[in-house]
Amino acid sequence: MKRGLSLILLCGLLSLTVYCQAQVSLDHLYNRFAQEKNVEKVKVGGLLMFLTKPLVAKYTDGLNISSVHVLALDECSRDVKLRFNVLAEKLNDDKYEVLLKANEKDEKTRILARFHNDAICELVIVSMGEDPSLVRIKGKIKPEAVQKLVNSNSNEQ
Repeated sequence: MKRGLSLILLCGLLSLTVYCQAQVSLDHLYNRFAQEKNVEKVKVGGLLMFLTKPLVAKYTDGLNISSVHVLALDECSRDVKLRFNVLAEKLNDDKYEVLLKANEKDEKTRILARFHNDAICELVIVSMGEDPSLVRIKGKIKPEAVQKLVNSNSNEQ
């Protein structure tokens, strides 16, 4: 009886471990590739974001952005790009809602958002393919402001 119960518990624990390893969080993806060779990593936040607010105020009405993090892997080796693409495919973070999944011939794009009080507090863009990248935009972004920005860019084209 004890042996059967132990076997069931062991199988359950093993399946839980496999399930957890199959999912990749956004923080894990970012931290895993931030230290790779030839990765371009840019963080803009704090004082620099505060200083640029007056300069971009007319373009960013309703977009209160506090920081931007960019991870660009276009100068990395093919192996690093491939590993990023494989892990990015497994990206499944419960904190984020998928806004867009776009699959083209050689490129895949995912746009994720984290909401707080009907506003976007973090927007993430993950691009997979030949030039993979990850962009995290943190702040308080009203969905109407994003729609307004998209509409204004559509009208200009």
